[in-house]
Amino acid sequence: MHFVFYNTNDVFVAEEKLQQQNIPVEVVPTPVQDKAYCGVCAQVSAQNEALAIQTLQGMDYQIVK
Repeated sequence: MHFVFYNTNDVFVAEEKLQQQNIPVEVVPTPVQDKAYCGVCAQVSAQNEALAIQTLQGMDYQIVK
């Protein structure tokens, strides 16, 4: 699953938060072809979905599966 943010800084903030919770995360190109989003996103495995959502609570993102 991909956590898609509106700016690049938020992607790296999310990456740091997820890593602090020992959730494997990878910054990858955004799979959405929409100019409203930045060019990269945070990718997390589906098995870590619930914990990742909890960790990123309060951040502004869209989930793309």
